[in-house]
Amino acid sequence: MKRNPMTKKQLEQELADMRRSFQELEKCRAALEKSKDEYEKLFEAAPDAIVFVNRQGKIVLVNAQLEEMFGYAPGELVGRELGVLIPERYRARHAKYVAHYFEKPGSRPMGVIFEIYGLRKDGVEFPADISLSCLQLDEETLTAASVRNITERKLIEKKLEHNYHIQRVTSEVLKIALEPLSLVEQLDRILDLALTIPHLALQSKGGICLIEEETGDLVMKAVRGFAPSEQPPCLRIAQGRCLCGKAVVTGKVIFSDCVEEGHEAGAGLPFPHGHYCIPIIAGTRTLGLINVFVKEGHKRRESEEEFLVAIANALAGIIERHRADEEKIRLQEQLMQAEKLAALGRLTANVAHEIRNPLTAVGGFARRLHKSVQPGGREKEYADIIVTEVGRLEKILNNVLLISRDAELEKGNHDIHNLLDEILRHYGPLCRERSIEVSKSYRITLPDILIDREHAREAIMHVVGNAVDSMPTGGSLTISTADESVEGRPFVDVAIRDSGKGIPEELQKMIFEPFFTTKGPQKGTGLGLAIAKKVMEDHGGSIRVKSRIGAGTTLHLLFPAAAAVPGDGKEQTED
Repeated sequence: MKRNPMTKKQLEQELADMRRSFQELEKCRAALEKSKDEYEKLFEAAPDAIVFVNRQGKIVLVNAQLEEMFGYAPGELVGRELGVLIPERYRARHAKYVAHYFEKPGSRPMGVIFEIYGLRKDGVEFPADISLSCLQLDEETLTAASVRNITERKLIEKKLEHNYHIQRVTSEVLKIALEPLSLVEQLDRILDLALTIPHLALQSKGGICLIEEETGDLVMKAVRGFAPSEQPPCLRIAQGRCLCGKAVVTGKVIFSDCVEEGHEAGAGLPFPHGHYCIPIIAGTRTLGLINVFVKEGHKRRESEEEFLVAIANALAGIIERHRADEEKIRLQEQLMQAEKLAALGRLTANVAHEIRNPLTAVGGFARRLHKSVQPGGREKEYADIIVTEVGRLEKILNNVLLISRDAELEKGNHDIHNLLDEILRHYGPLCRERSIEVSKSYRITLPDILIDREHAREAIMHVVGNAVDSMPTGGSLTISTADESVEGRPFVDVAIRDSGKGIPEELQKMIFEPFFTTKGPQKGTGLGLAIAKKVMEDHGGSIRVKSRIGAGTTLHLLFPAAAAVPGDGKEQTED
């Protein structure tokens, strides 16, 4: 069918319509380009990293933030599997989650149920938070995922949780400090708390050591985490030895990420490990040490160190309070003892004075009777017993008076070695009779001591006599001298050591009490050491005991020196 020819006017009209349609089409194209440009700008300017994924798990579109977050060049990810952004150990599980999402698409966060990690091109993993939304395009369904790197948030959360646990433990430590427990019990409980904090790379193994005042050694008081077959390290070490001892001497935290030669006390442990050695310091004094184990190769962490230092500071206060309480109790006991001795002194002085006159009369008549009775008879035997027992009573009475009254001392400068040699000559025959080997270890150059010679001789005689009596079947008696400074004042230390059976710890505080004796009623009056203690205190000195069952006893008598004489430190030893 032929088309009717168009008139010029019709052609012009159709051309005008075509021009209008073309202009509208250009406007639509320009609007589309503008919209596309605006969308791309908005897409690229989005604060989150965004990725579009199709049902097959292929990446359709990403923005610059996602490429930068995962370390890829522009356009490098489009068309690749989504799995390249997921750590390999999670890919199979993640693919199932994606497939399940496409079955029931919607808007929801994915990181609520389980933790998500991203994988950068360089292999570095990071924690991520992802929110999902669905986009329907013609026949194709796409999933848009907004991805955020939450590494910093995780660190903040971890730090907050860490601080919470530290505050919790600190509060518990303060509660324990207020409970009526022994120091060892409190150390045990605090160590348990310190080793159970989450996020600390500790091996739940460690101990708390305190400095022993007498020896200066570090002694383990609380230990945790070791199996019965494992021997905990550093049960007793000298200051300066081992990492623990060095931390105490320097007063600084020492860290090691492996077993070092310097930590020889722990070299025998059957597992690899490192250490935090945290000194417990109160003011300028080091009281002890916290020693905790970490895994071998562990890096030193400021947060761990700060926490352990905080625990050490809390322990310092607890230890100081316990020692103050012990000192208070000791002073109260001393006061009670002094009051008891004062009362006893007044009583015994009065009784002694009342007994002395009749005892003197009985003794005088007994001695006259002893001389007048003919030898060989029973009357002579009875007279001997009366004279002997009267003499014993007179000696006891004199000792009681010596304890109960204030002595008038006639002090002078004397050589301690001459006095000791005189006393040893007196006990020489008895020592030989009992097979007691006597040895001397004298410091060659010592200052004279300022003493009343007879009173000091009496004190040393009682101490040596007790030492000899503690070895009825033989042993060794050692007398040694040394110089010592107490609070800046010079003293001469006389140490009298025996190899007897020793004194139980619970009795050591009682041996200086009047009438206390371990020899039995027929062998001692319990006044010898009480007299020695009083004589030493009257001279401004002191006496102290060190004893251990099965290892003998050493009594130290500290006499005030008349003058400080610089010595060469040499000793003279004689058997």
